[in-house]
Amino acid sequence: MSRTTISTHSASSANFQSIFDAALIKYKRKTKNDLLANQLTVQLEDCDSPGAILDLFNRQYNIQQFIQSRNDGGSSKQWLNTTVTVLCALSGALGQGVGMVFSPAKVIFAGIGVLLMAAKDVGASQDTLVDLFDRIETFFQRLEIYIKVRVTEAMKSLIAKIMAEILGILAIATKEIRQGWGKRYLKKLTGRTDIEDALTRLEKMSNDEALTATVQVLEAADSMDGKMEQVVDVTQQIESRVGDLNRDHLQENLQTWLSPPDPSINYNTARDAYHNGTATWFTRGHTYQDWKTSGSGSLFWVHGKVTLLLLILPPNSIAGSGKTILSSAIVDDFKQSLDTRPSHMVYFFFDFKDAAKQDIRALHTSLLVQLCRQSELCFKTLFDLYSTHDQGKQQPSETVLSRCLKSMFRVLGQVPIYLIIDALDECPNTSKSIGAPRSRQKVLEFLKELVELHLPNLHICVTSRPEFDIRNTFQQLARLKISLHDEDGQKQDIAEYVHSVIYSDNELVMKKWRQEIKDLVIKALSDKADGMFRWVVCQLETLRECLARNVERVLSELPESLDETYLRVLKGVKSANRGDVYRLLQCLVVAVRPLRVEELAEVLAMNFDSGDGIPQLNPDWRWEDQEEALQAACSSLIAIVDTGESRVVQFSHFSVKEFLTSPRLAVSSADVSRYHISLEPAHTILAQSCLGVLLRLPVHEDLHEDNSKREDNSEGEDRTEGEDNVNDRFPLAIYAAQYWVDHVQFKNGWNVSLTQTNSIFRRGFNSTT
Repeated sequence: MSRTTISTHSASSANFQSIFDAALIKYKRKTKNDLLANQLTVQLEDCDSPGAILDLFNRQYNIQQFIQSRNDGGSSKQWLNTTVTVLCALSGALGQGVGMVFSPAKVIFAGIGVLLMAAKDVGASQDTLVDLFDRIETFFQRLEIYIKVRVTEAMKSLIAKIMAEILGILAIATKEIRQGWGKRYLKKLTGRTDIEDALTRLEKMSNDEALTATVQVLEAADSMDGKMEQVVDVTQQIESRVGDLNRDHLQENLQTWLSPPDPSINYNTARDAYHNGTATWFTRGHTYQDWKTSGSGSLFWVHGKVTLLLLILPPNSIAGSGKTILSSAIVDDFKQSLDTRPSHMVYFFFDFKDAAKQDIRALHTSLLVQLCRQSELCFKTLFDLYSTHDQGKQQPSETVLSRCLKSMFRVLGQVPIYLIIDALDECPNTSKSIGAPRSRQKVLEFLKELVELHLPNLHICVTSRPEFDIRNTFQQLARLKISLHDEDGQKQDIAEYVHSVIYSDNELVMKKWRQEIKDLVIKALSDKADGMFRWVVCQLETLRECLARNVERVLSELPESLDETYLRVLKGVKSANRGDVYRLLQCLVVAVRPLRVEELAEVLAMNFDSGDGIPQLNPDWRWEDQEEALQAACSSLIAIVDTGESRVVQFSHFSVKEFLTSPRLAVSSADVSRYHISLEPAHTILAQSCLGVLLRLPVHEDLHEDNSKREDNSEGEDRTEGEDNVNDRFPLAIYAAQYWVDHVQFKNGWNVSLTQTNSIFRRGFNSTT
């Protein structure tokens, strides 16, 4: 099909086309669907009125049946009427007399059709569209004012951006409906971050008080003679507003170009974990206040303590002292005070659970985009870099990113900049290739360079465990230091945390203890914690099911350290489950990306005792409740986290993974040293699991990340009601297809025999002959 271009009588037509081209590319990337080649888009060519469009929708998708199934008084029909009427009129206002020959209108209507088909195929998903339909209906009612006035060139640019944003919302909704198909739980579309962000952008475009007033004045000015001054003034206001929108559009381009990880996820998670008053001893303390007012690139290092174990082992940095919660408290402190004085605050959380937050490029790109959104000068600095890289078609090197960030710090002059970096020890002390600098070494060098710039407006705060390389660098570099284990305020925070847990309404057993038992537990845990929040969390896990008569005995037997705590957990694993638990932990250590609950649970359904080295998948061994299976096996060593798109399994704390792979566990007693994890055998287990799944797949099975065997089902073909997709039948299949080679070839070797892997290639060859 030939592509219909945006045709207007102004020089802006190319710009409009560019805006919508970008939206079409994003839509195709999210939905695997080319709307320009969609059958409905072609059929819409013959529609010359909103009524004709609605009739086509009814014939194509049986909208009346959809409306009746919702039992909401026909609000879906009303929504479609408003949408179609306004979109047709807006398209005509952009330069064509008949709206339907304007490409954005055609593809938006086709996108609505694809979304309705997705909802029609998934009965339960129809209800999930209700909130989204209501929000968009309200939005289009506001837009009706545009079709009553003479549209200026500035307004045309705004309309084009609005229509591109609408297409983006349709793409997100379609993808979510498709991914929700066949799952036990369907999430509401509104309330999700990506859709809420898009709807917020639409609100900004359509509901801005000044812009709405501007359009209304234009409407009045159209009916008046001799009011040219009003028209000129209003037009200038619109041009200014559109300038802001253009900047927002460029901001999005910069965000897409650098694709930084989002540290606010870590901030929000940590923020939710503490109660009012947490870390106030720190934010009100003299050292913290001194750091906020000192200059010349001052570095403030917040760390735990070091303890010496056996002479044959290196110094052990104590984990679990609540440094991430403290970092979130610092960010919170600045969020509350930034409005009272001109300053900038940027932050980053290194995260052992997220590979996207473990290197210097992640740090650079995140800080650059944050500053870019806070300062016009920083925006210009980054946009200049974008322009010199072929308008974002090329990626900048780490050196260039570092140079750009330093330029931003300089260009802000005397305006204070506060840089908070959490969990530097969770940046791996390894290199990505032989002979290359280690990831953490690069970050340490960068921080050293920042301090040596002696910028009077730059304030840096870093939290970490005192690992040898970090301690060696910061011992001289950091002017201010705090060891949390030495602070009375930390002990008080722990006591208040224990108090909040024991008195929580969620604690069915502990809240029924006598008052003297509760006081005893609070005192014992805060006294013995030695500043370690993680240790306290583990002990509360043991105590929460403890009857009152046993509390004193449990308190008298508390482990002295996190290591001893984890040893007790491992010793408590039933002998019949040891092999399963060990394999689960191995897979978590070496997984390329976080594993979903259903992916990791597949390992429990595999028979690793088969003779050929490839485990046999036995669906009868699957648990009905997979989360319960994993938690029963691994206890407090793991946590299940809702990412918004799925539920993934992670180690409950960085210290767990560190302990399982440490030489300390390897030299422990035989009953627990069996759980020590070496990387090569762990990769072998996950490689074998992947091969076991792939060998069970039907030969012609098609694997797609979007959980659907068909990229597009919008041209009228209905799925069979009982048709399953591969991800429901074989949850580990997608991961296996993508990453089995990574595990097989760990350290450039073959971790499973060539005979085993040849089975895969023989099946692939036979399927093509």
